Amino acid sequence: MNVVLSTLNSKFIHSSLALRYLKAYGKAHGQAYDIVEYTINMLVLHILSDITERNINVLGFACYIWNIEMTLHVVDMVKAVRPDIKIILGGPEVSFTADEILERCSAVDYVVQGEGEEAFYHLITALSDNRDGLEEPIAGVRGRHVSGALMGSTTTVEVKDLSTIPFPYVEEDMVDLEHKIIYYESSRGCPFSCQYCLSGNKNTVRFFPQERTFKELQWFIDHNVKQVKFVDRTFNCAPAHHRPLMEFIKNADTDTNFHLEMEPELMTEWETNILCETPPGRIQIEVGVQSTHKKTLDAINRYNDWPYIQAAIRPIIEAGRTHVHMDLIVGLPHEDKARFGQSFNDLFSLQPHALQIGFLKLLKGSGVRRMDEYQYVSDPLAPYEVLSTHVLSYEDVRFLKHFEDVFERFYNSERFRTVFSYIGAKLINGPVDAFTYFVEMTEAWLAAGHHKVNLKDIDQIEFLYRFFLDRNDMIAAELLQYDTLVSYRGKIRSEAVGLPKQTKELLQEGEAFWRNEELASRYIPNYTFKEWRKIRQQYVEMPMSEETANVLGIKNIQDKPFTVVIDVNKEVPPFIRPYVES
Repeated sequence: MNVVLSTLNSKFIHSSLALRYLKAYGKAHGQAYDIVEYTINMLVLHILSDITERNINVLGFACYIWNIEMTLHVVDMVKAVRPDIKIILGGPEVSFTADEILERCSAVDYVVQGEGEEAFYHLITALSDNRDGLEEPIAGVRGRHVSGALMGSTTTVEVKDLSTIPFPYVEEDMVDLEHKIIYYESSRGCPFSCQYCLSGNKNTVRFFPQERTFKELQWFIDHNVKQVKFVDRTFNCAPAHHRPLMEFIKNADTDTNFHLEMEPELMTEWETNILCETPPGRIQIEVGVQSTHKKTLDAINRYNDWPYIQAAIRPIIEAGRTHVHMDLIVGLPHEDKARFGQSFNDLFSLQPHALQIGFLKLLKGSGVRRMDEYQYVSDPLAPYEVLSTHVLSYEDVRFLKHFEDVFERFYNSERFRTVFSYIGAKLINGPVDAFTYFVEMTEAWLAAGHHKVNLKDIDQIEFLYRFFLDRNDMIAAELLQYDTLVSYRGKIRSEAVGLPKQTKELLQEGEAFWRNEELASRYIPNYTFKEWRKIRQQYVEMPMSEETANVLGIKNIQDKPFTVVIDVNKEVPPFIRPYVES
């Protein structure tokens, strides 16, 4: 029997851990499956063509909120031209609504509910033996009987002993996934019961064997994997489990980056300290705060002690060794636009490297989907995103979508980290709060009509430059120039942002300095004079105010006008070019 496992990833760089677990489990029990991954950006007819070129008896799809509608379209097409193929769906988007999916889409033969390794294997075993897997029910498998009736299990299953599931990666994966994100997990489940999420539905956590996990992490390191993204919903929920892993990651001899999702309420001084001491770039953490409003948190069965979170997270950000990503959700109960702004200000006060604004999704199987008292209006199709609530109008939601877009482009992109670190410090301690500041930026963005067109990078930079000038913030404007030079390696220049193209004539104003190798070497180690073209590529000379130079930490600032040299490769810090007589 030829079994193919597939999914529609949201982007090319993503890969499916779930499919690889199914394949590894099947192989360990004598079954062979092939994996074929597509993306939601591909044409349905191209996917259909690729599927029908293969000899397939059973076709399985992993279903999520980002791909369910397109997946159902694909399977409808497959069934229309290849009615002999048995189609099986699995994944969180179908696990809690199996009958609804089977009734909606006649092309679907079976739905695997919950963790699929054992259930899928038993279903393939039954089909291989010419049994339907329904008359003799298989835990977790629901399907369409030959009579047309829906039969089988209605249970959402879990694998109790995770040690029975083999490591999901093999050598050939390292070739196929060379330019993709590698996903991994050391545990399943969540100890919390947040009502907007499915991970804590059973309020339990199971762990993979720790010694095995050490070996698997070393396997990634030995294969020079760029990033390992843990999908554990609460990585730090059990000190006996996660602390040895964090010690291992910290002490490893590797350039691999490890992404961990951590619950701030469970972070102690131990976790804070290790994240302050770990080698730069080794770990990045995602911290889901979602809201700082107690009434909101009570409604969604979540507890946050904001002062405690601040004390745990602030030192990590200030240490600068661990990238910190924090999350908020728009549309939670009792949080109107103004109160969301307060939650935003609270998180912004920590100056995280990224502050992601998500929008509540009324996931099937989640508690919040049943909370009629909050008058939720949402998109009826996946991803079921909120459109309005009892305290948040559609107009507010629409504006906050634009707000999120602007904030993502400028603050979260990290291309403008210097200027927004400067602005952030002013907003935290100044008369204008961060939410108001970015609301005004969003209003300017909308007034310019930028939300209706696709802009190039230079267009966005010009918008930001004009926004700073309109606020008479020359320091921000000059810091934006600096960020543009170093973020784009000097390749983006525009008179509109005070960055004219570097010319030989402009550099020749300081020719005596550039030709004096002994003097220049005091600022640029191992400097030797190069042809003008190479100097123009790496070094930019520009005038700068004393205040901006102070922000950049430039030493020996002069009272008279001066010229700053910026190395677009950031190999040397910016410095004032000394005057040398020709």
